[in-house]
Amino acid sequence: MKNLPHKDALKFILAGKSMFAAINTKTGNQFTFRVNKSKDDKFYFVSGGSDKESLSYLGTINEYGYKHGKKSNIDKSAQVNKVFEYVFNKLLSNSLPEVIELFHYGRCGRCGRTLSVEENIDMGIGPECIKKLNKVDKRDAIINLLLAS
Repeated sequence: MKNLPHKDALKFILAGKSMFAAINTKTGNQFTFRVNKSKDDKFYFVSGGSDKESLSYLGTINEYGYKHGKKSNIDKSAQVNKVFEYVFNKLLSNSLPEVIELFHYGRCGRCGRTLSVEENIDMGIGPECIKKLNKVDKRDAIINLLLAS
């Protein structure tokens, strides 16, 4: 697993096909999450569990944030659900405590392929995928500027 800096975490998580672990260094608690973009690019499916082999559907992310899914087999009050909601909301507000460390599993957050170049491993996004994400970022920035005018 490779440490994922908090400043890069949202970009990685919402890249399209990410898998990451959230570890509380104070308590030792650890959960793994997978976040996959829907085919129509309108929302993300969130799965979570105690390790990467035991992931279950938790809910979705859309423009309003994270919402626990009604069809989830995991209760809304379960710790894995609370941890994802907490981490995601703290990342959105840029206030995730340093005791929470995030790690990716050496796979591209956008396409899921194994990363092999050190620079890309550090970011969690492969070289081809980072080009595509940067184009999307530029497009979204222009759209946001246009809408604000």
